[in-house]
Amino acid sequence: MVKRVDLIRQLGSLIVDLDAVVVPEGRQVELSALCATARIAFGAAAVSVAALNGEVLSYLSASGEGADVIVGTDLAVSRGISGYVALTGQALAVEQVAQDPRFARDVAERTGYVPTSLLVVPINGPDDDVAGVLSVLDRSVGDIDALALATAFGAQASIALAEIRVATAGSHVVFDALIEAVRAADSGLADALRRSLRRLPEADWDLADVAVVLAGLRRLDEDTRRRTVGLIGEIIDLAESRSARSAGRSR
Repeated sequence: MVKRVDLIRQLGSLIVDLDAVVVPEGRQVELSALCATARIAFGAAAVSVAALNGEVLSYLSASGEGADVIVGTDLAVSRGISGYVALTGQALAVEQVAQDPRFARDVAERTGYVPTSLLVVPINGPDDDVAGVLSVLDRSVGDIDALALATAFGAQASIALAEIRVATAGSHVVFDALIEAVRAADSGLADALRRSLRRLPEADWDLADVAVVLAGLRRLDEDTRRRTVGLIGEIIDLAESRSARSAGRSR
């Protein structure tokens, strides 16, 4: 019978291998810098970025008032002005939030800061679907096209959100495989990952395949792993070279 502690040990090793995918720290730093820059540009009390995950807005980064509280918070899209923007994809500039029935005052009070005005724009994903929202609280700079500027910051945030979305999907694949491995009494995660792969939408197959390959590599001896990683690197270099040549010919 498979020991759960062995599977958990494999999971820990796999997460180390997948660290750059599961925890894209660079993108998180980019979002933090973007929020700080936007706050200065708007002369705002605070700026935040939230990712849309199903029916929930997950706040990933913020700068200014209430930032320490809002980051890591999940809020239902059924409430609040940000939720309305996430659902409709419509940018909103509300100068007196207290008079807007969509404003969730209790949520704002939990952060320790209740704004007077809000500017919220959708962050679009690769397929032009709403991937999240960027919120500006109490901007003070008046000589700008606020909606246009916020939309530009949102476009920058979309790149980071796209990678974070893929990373989040990758972590779910790995943890779902652990549960599947325990249920099926597997001795390793690779077979469970393959079964999880068959249940995923087609768009996630490549991601799951990467996890499967990494899990399988851990079974090999050190020399074989080194040669395999080298071969993968050569393939990537070749693909990038061909892509660059193709782009050059198309100009």
